[in-house]
Amino acid sequence: MKQYLKLELLVELPADLEVELIKPPTPQVDNTIIVEPDKKIIVDLDKKMTMSVDELAEELQISTSTIYTMVRQNEIPHKKVRGRILFHRPTIEEWLMNTE
Repeated sequence: MKQYLKLELLVELPADLEVELIKPPTPQVDNTIIVEPDKKIIVDLDKKMTMSVDELAEELQISTSTIYTMVRQNEIPHKKVRGRILFHRPTIEEWLMNTE
């Protein structure tokens, strides 16, 4: 199931300002949200928010046994839900950016 996010921006413009609205030829989705002036969070709505051990191992191109070892040693952020180990994609992406 695809999810869509609609954002509206309301801006008050000065009365003497001339505004020309330019419509792009085709609809474009940037999927970029500016959080702070120098930081961006890329949101890909087609990707799942959680990943299994197998999915994460494939995405990081490492073995599942390495993932299990990292989970056991609390080296990687994860949650256990009814015996399953799950990874929250945005948390993993942030963890990867901050890991040396």
